[in-house]
Order: sequence, then C-alpha cells, then structure tokens
Amino acid sequence: ELDKIADKFASQEKEAQEAVTAYKPLAKVEVPYSTGKFPTTRYCLMEMKPKTGRKHQLRRHMAHLRHPIVGDTSHGDGKHNKLFRNEFDSHRLLLHASELRFVHPFTNEELVMKASIDDTWQQLFTRFEWD
Repeated sequence: ELDKIADKFASQEKEAQEAVTAYKPLAKVEVPYSTGKFPTTRYCLMEMKPKTGRKHQLRRHMAHLRHPIVGDTSHGDGKHNKLFRNEFDSHRLLLHASELRFVHPFTNEELVMKASIDDTWQQLFTRFEWD
C-alpha cells in the first residue's frame, strides 16, 4: 500500500491528505519489443483498490512505483504508450473500473455498479493469453 504522495498542484497552505491504494498483480506478459536497453518488455495486469479518493491517485501511485499505467500521457511513459499504439492498436489509458460501490446518499442502500471489459481490453487479453 502507498500513502502520502503529494498532489503537486495542491495549495501549499492546505495540509497534505492521505492517499492509500491496495494493489496486487493478476497476470504478466513479456512482449518481443524493446522500449529501452533490453530486447523485450514486460507488463503486468494489476488489481488496484483505492482506499481513499484523491485526484489521479491510481495513476500517481503506479508512476511513483516506476510502473506507470499504459496510455497515461500525464504520469506515464511515452515509449510504452507508443509501443501499445503501434503494436497493439491501443490508443487510450488502460485503466478500467470493473466495479464501483457506494452508499446512496438518500436511501443509505449500498449500490454496486459493474462494467465488463471493452474491445480494446478483450483484444489485449486474447493477445497476451490472459483469462
């Protein structure tokens, strides 16, 4: 878990707010394309659960770990974004909210919204042989 990564745009008078994210790897892949000094590049499918709700929290935490989210033009790595555009026809941020849970403000009922993966994600899962 990560916490206390500051928002560089936050007011200097405002006290820093805690930011906590739980994460775990779900699947890995090594592709035969170079983005640096090695002939191949490795990627990991991550499950991330924000325990707090801060602006760009997941993107900032992964960038801080030197594992930026592919397609992130603000906190990511242009070489990886370019590789995914050119080799995998992926032209967007690869961040997917599969489930959102919150308590309804009037009924106090817990609401759960689920979303399946789209065609871009499905093509990557097939190509990387992820179930």
